Amino acid sequence: MLTRICCAHAGGQGKTTFAQALHVASLNMSIPTKLVAADFTDASGASKLGQMYPNQVTELGTGPSVAFAKESNDLNASVKYWDRLGPELIRGNTIIDLGANVVEQVLQWGNIRNLPQLLKARSAPPIDVFLVCKAEQRAVDDMRDLVERFGSGKYVSARKIFVVLNEQSGSFDAIDIRGELSKIKVDTELAFINLPRCTSELWAAMEQRYVSLASALNMSPDDVVTKLDVDFWAVYSGLEQLKDWFAALQSELKTKGVF
Repeated sequence: MLTRICCAHAGGQGKTTFAQALHVASLNMSIPTKLVAADFTDASGASKLGQMYPNQVTELGTGPSVAFAKESNDLNASVKYWDRLGPELIRGNTIIDLGANVVEQVLQWGNIRNLPQLLKARSAPPIDVFLVCKAEQRAVDDMRDLVERFGSGKYVSARKIFVVLNEQSGSFDAIDIRGELSKIKVDTELAFINLPRCTSELWAAMEQRYVSLASALNMSPDDVVTKLDVDFWAVYSGLEQLKDWFAALQSELKTKGVF
């Protein structure tokens, strides 16, 4: 049993995509997983992950509003709000999609609540952290900060930290992120995962229509035409490319010891 936390230093880095990949890979290996999102929600109360997996995601939101903290006259409102994350960490077999806008709150909550000791006392399952970034120069500094904080053992006791190199916007050839991050002195094991670019023509339609990876991988050609409104000529190649992309990623996850 494991808890897997996916987060990033900013929005749009691909953490929700990667959280989905972990979920589908788990299901393929008959490992039951629960999905949890701590991220922005729409008017219906659903996060991006929740819109893709209706009624399958526990929504934690982004913390108490300023108005709530004032009205409750409780300086610890933010800390108490994130206590709801505790049972998810104790339960295990959970994938948590942690928004960039709430990472700081959750880390501070972990520090104040002495989370590493608390989880140890409750014999909670190990936690693996997945830090997702695109090939941007600032990624080195941003990832260094997250690796240092998650690897300190002060906020969360992570078993492993995986830096996920998302190549969707380009390669990391010009950025020595592996070398720079490998210099950081932390007790936690650090590993790198390549998230290859998905060239499938279905990808943009999936994003626009909030179609989950799990759903798309199981679609028939007719489903693709009707649900994704993709041109018929792109259906078969699009499905093949999507399946090949996920198969390569799943192989990478197994090779790097995620499963």
